[in-house]
Amino acid sequence: MNEMDLYLFLEKRFLATFLDELMPGIFHNFANPLNGIMGRAKLMQRRLEDFIRKIENRYPKIEKEIGADYKKLISDINAINDAAEDFFDMFRSATGKFYALGARDVESLNLSALIEAELGFADFYLDYKHNIKKEIHLDMGVPSITGITAYYSIAFWMLIREAAKNAQKRNEETFRIATTSDDQCVIVSISHIGGSLVQGWREILFPVGAKPDPLSCGTDGEKNLICALMLFRLAGGGVEMTHDGDADLLTIRIRYQP
Repeated sequence: MNEMDLYLFLEKRFLATFLDELMPGIFHNFANPLNGIMGRAKLMQRRLEDFIRKIENRYPKIEKEIGADYKKLISDINAINDAAEDFFDMFRSATGKFYALGARDVESLNLSALIEAELGFADFYLDYKHNIKKEIHLDMGVPSITGITAYYSIAFWMLIREAAKNAQKRNEETFRIATTSDDQCVIVSISHIGGSLVQGWREILFPVGAKPDPLSCGTDGEKNLICALMLFRLAGGGVEMTHDGDADLLTIRIRYQP
């Protein structure tokens, strides 16, 4: 074995610890100082405002003398608090994704909330964040479905990735995703999937006879999408999928228990 073989061998061992051991530890260690920063920033904000009120009450003319200076201090501490809130939102998106990947038991989940979390995580892909036009309509009141959160999480991650790449290729068209429900199903619609659909995709997902190998299907994009759609079908019962070629809109209907 040469040095690269040795490195790759140990790299695989390192990556094997990434999801289940390393990331939870990293997030745990980040959480403590982040909570401290946010708590102290809020406390500083309140103390500064109280201090300035007391000074103004005792010295009414002080605002004319140094008002611009302490208003700048207030503006700075407000900016620090806003940045801390943004940091916390990003931290929550990252932790939520990795915890979702570890949730491999059958449980009740809200698909709109899960997709909202996936879209937040997608912003870590800078091309998606800055270069993709988005139109998002999520009904947070959809009924809960029963399934395996990790399966839905990674499948929606792949759908969003493929759809966003396809939208960008088509003269930067708008990527659209929406959720709604009827009296039987939670319904998810997502645009710009057609470019990654392999021919005969329904026969692969819902085979009558022998099951074909989804990894033998065409390009990487086609394999990615087939695996994601197949995972939807296996994550829980009662899944229907249709594709409107004219609108290039994939619709996934997932039954829920009333």
